[in-house]
Amino acid sequence: MDSAGTLLRMPTLVQASAEATTAIGRTLPRTTDRDRRRAASTAPKLDPGRYLAIEDAGEVVVIEVGGDPVHLGRSTGAGVMLEHLSVSRRHAVVAQRGEDTVILDDRSRNGVFVNDERVAEAVLRHCDEIRLGEVAMRFVLVR
Repeated sequence: MDSAGTLLRMPTLVQASAEATTAIGRTLPRTTDRDRRRAASTAPKLDPGRYLAIEDAGEVVVIEVGGDPVHLGRSTGAGVMLEHLSVSRRHAVVAQRGEDTVILDDRSRNGVFVNDERVAEAVLRHCDEIRLGEVAMRFVLVR
């Protein structure tokens, strides 16, 4: 998050191109050792899929969103439990609709916002910012 409390835009995740491989098939690094040492952190590459990246106590928690609908809310029965008073017990649902991933407001008190626009339903795209009450997250699509 930046100082204003918004999630920073995550870099687009891309696969290594054919030009970036050695004769024996290993991928060449895109950053220098110096830059890797200066990095705040490094993380293993995510498998192809759909994810929610949620900032939580100074860390970013990445949760895979599978084919089944995922309920987001404060309830212990939610698939992703968000412990913040601005989040309703049953706040939102993330589901697959054909090829699209959609988020639906589940009659929440404080609404669902996608890229700062309040929505009852929205198709999610890579790096969309989602806000449930005061909890912000990003939708990440890895192909």
